[in-house]
Amino acid sequence: MLSLLVTRVIFVIKEHRRLLEQPGSPTGWLVAQWAKIMVLPQFFLAPFTLLFGRWEGPMIFLARFLAMHVVYYLDRMIPYTRALGICHLVTFGPLFIWFSLNFSEIYQGWGVFGFLFVIEYIIIGLCLYFDLRDLILYLCGRPYPCYVRDYNRTGYLHIEDKRVEQPVTLLSIFFW
Repeated sequence: MLSLLVTRVIFVIKEHRRLLEQPGSPTGWLVAQWAKIMVLPQFFLAPFTLLFGRWEGPMIFLARFLAMHVVYYLDRMIPYTRALGICHLVTFGPLFIWFSLNFSEIYQGWGVFGFLFVIEYIIIGLCLYFDLRDLILYLCGRPYPCYVRDYNRTGYLHIEDKRVEQPVTLLSIFFW
């Protein structure tokens, strides 16, 4: 059972990395960089924080692990859409609320490494902002992020939905 769960996480990482590493999309490159900034610290914090008796790192790791499984299933239902951010909203959302309500206690508990918690807190907050924005855009009829529209235009992806042909502009890169 555990090997199946780990295999799914690895599959999601490989599939999304394979897409984001394709040439032809500046926003794809930016999303790939953001993914590294977001994910790598989450995997390294878990064992590190246990060394000084804190459970926030493993909680972040568990949220990341669960988010990958949510994406695994969402990819089968609504692939390449902005709604994939639901994975972070349902896993990191409750954790972010708990961190916010207990911020000073958690920060003090991390001692000299409190700045690492603050950095991770900011990263999670930004991620949730982007994912909520994307979910709202998805619900408003703009389901495809810029990098998916770029990859469809360059022929790497083939999506039948006409909305994927919406132009990628400087405004759309930052706002839709």
